[in-house]
Amino acid sequence: MKGANAWEWAGLLAAGIAVRLAHVWQWEKSALGEVAVGAAAHYASGLGDGEWYSPLYAALCAVALQEETGLWVLRVIQVGMGGLACVLVWSIGRQLFSPAVGRGAGIAAVLYGPAIYYGGEITPAVLAAFSSLLLLRGLVGSAGMGPLRAGVMGVVGGVTSLVDFRALFAVGAAFAWVAQGSGDRRAAWWFFAGAALVLVLGGAVWGWEGLVPSVSGLGLKEMATRTYLFWHGAEVLGDIDPYRAAAPSWVLAPLMWRVLLGFPFGLVGPLALVGFLVAVRGEGMDRYRALPLLFAGAWMLGSLLEEASGRSRLSAALFLLPGALAAIPLLLEKRQRVWGIALALVLLVANLPIAAAAGAQSSHHTWAGYAYRELDMNANSIAAYERAIEAEDAGIRPYAELAEIYFDTGAYEHAAEIYLSLVQWQAVNRDIWIALAESYLRAGRAEEAAAIYADLMAQENDPSLAGRLGDARAAQGALEDAIAAYQKVVAVWPDSHRVRFQLARTWEQQAALDSAAVHYGIIVGLAEWEGLVGWRLAQVLGRMEKDNLGRIEKLLRDVLADHPDSAPALLCMAGLLHRTGRNEEALMHLQRIAAMHPDEHRAYGLMESVYRAMGQPGEAGRAAELYREKRLRQRADRRVLGNLEALLQGGAP
Repeated sequence: MKGANAWEWAGLLAAGIAVRLAHVWQWEKSALGEVAVGAAAHYASGLGDGEWYSPLYAALCAVALQEETGLWVLRVIQVGMGGLACVLVWSIGRQLFSPAVGRGAGIAAVLYGPAIYYGGEITPAVLAAFSSLLLLRGLVGSAGMGPLRAGVMGVVGGVTSLVDFRALFAVGAAFAWVAQGSGDRRAAWWFFAGAALVLVLGGAVWGWEGLVPSVSGLGLKEMATRTYLFWHGAEVLGDIDPYRAAAPSWVLAPLMWRVLLGFPFGLVGPLALVGFLVAVRGEGMDRYRALPLLFAGAWMLGSLLEEASGRSRLSAALFLLPGALAAIPLLLEKRQRVWGIALALVLLVANLPIAAAAGAQSSHHTWAGYAYRELDMNANSIAAYERAIEAEDAGIRPYAELAEIYFDTGAYEHAAEIYLSLVQWQAVNRDIWIALAESYLRAGRAEEAAAIYADLMAQENDPSLAGRLGDARAAQGALEDAIAAYQKVVAVWPDSHRVRFQLARTWEQQAALDSAAVHYGIIVGLAEWEGLVGWRLAQVLGRMEKDNLGRIEKLLRDVLADHPDSAPALLCMAGLLHRTGRNEEALMHLQRIAAMHPDEHRAYGLMESVYRAMGQPGEAGRAAELYREKRLRQRADRRVLGNLEALLQGGAP
């Protein structure tokens, strides 16, 4: 008999793993297989909005999800846990009811769609289900609870609580159950000590505020609504629609009950309750059969503090599967048949489909847009965000991320349109106004950008915006106003190197070469600015008509020492060498530019002059011809590029 049991649980384990692996394999083959979305993005990518998350599961993700590994590593681990959870359900059913009930409950766990789905999601749902089932099995399988076993079970309960705070309520119920029924009172305290030890260690590592969510302002009406949603089986979708994610899956499509119900806790829960009640009337109800109901109720209480989603309901459903399977044959007995048919009709009516929470579709499309963006599939991402915006109660996020994509891809007019919609909706959001102004500035609408920056500065008296206002004024051609704005920033923050660079460039445009040289000179010694500033300072010094050729040459050689491929620095150096009669050396620099930057027409213009100075008119003629050709091509390319940008931004008819 023991051999038959071993084959039975081994077969369930293999089947559970095989079904879950098939789902993970299919998911990994999809375009979004390596992108975590929704709550999973918090654990895998560090994204999140400050809501509660599992510190122990986050630590597991940090260990498993290294740069060289994909999400499949954690998914394979969870597949194994999901298979073991099926074996635990089988064992609990055998222990509480009969081998037949255990077998049916195990098969139901293998084919339970939510357990398969969440096994492929990077969230603590499957780990919490496995560890809580392990705790339940340890309790229902004990004829007598000795101190050692009680302590081990307490440790399991503590670990489960670190995985999911909802287990705190189940652990509390287990402690009361052990204290009430154990012949040895020490067992209850050993259980408490085991759980407390793990929780204290967890609190020391992650802080107590990380173990439970902050709950405030939860009224009776909302609690009642969540209770109904939890029991009914409806979804409160906070991130992505699991049915859309599962729809292409040949594994999950027949198992998710999408057409009639949400995740089928709405049937599992009531059936389990009936099963246990029938057991009371027929075979007798003992304290062990009451424990799964106690666990499920405690888990539901914990879920009401945060959400009533399928993810939070998974453990409770697995607790109740044996009772639900036990109810079916009992209700089919002749003396129970009328009651069973009536009950089935009541359950069916009670679990007719209800709408998911508002905003679920928008959330799904928003996360789909995020996933496509992570995969550099910008067209798909834009389409997903646009569908999110079209949905009711879309929220601010799809607008902001769609505008960001347009901005990053150079479609500044489209970005401005989205940001304009947002400021009309959330006029007090300073960041959106700044993003709108930046989009206007990049789109060539400097006047509108300057007006926004000026208004923001007038409202807030914030000199940090003066730099962007200076950029807008410079783009307008109002160089004096731009200089005044830039000077306001560097007076308050002398280390604002970007603004100082812009100020120096503006002085250079104004032909105020001494002022430009001063500001370029302040930042030229900074390693991150040398390659951009050094050759500009050399140009300014060269225009100042002073005896400073030695300083200019040193500047350029310093730049080229760290940036040997800098075309502007090479060009400036070649011009200096030609000016001082070192034409052979100048030609080497120009040939280097031609090899690395063949479209740099200015190199060929200077090359013509160098060849003539060297007495090579034929080479000078060829250089002059290349100069004209490259220059004309560059002008044509700029014209085509400008037309293309206008078309992308909706500026062309």
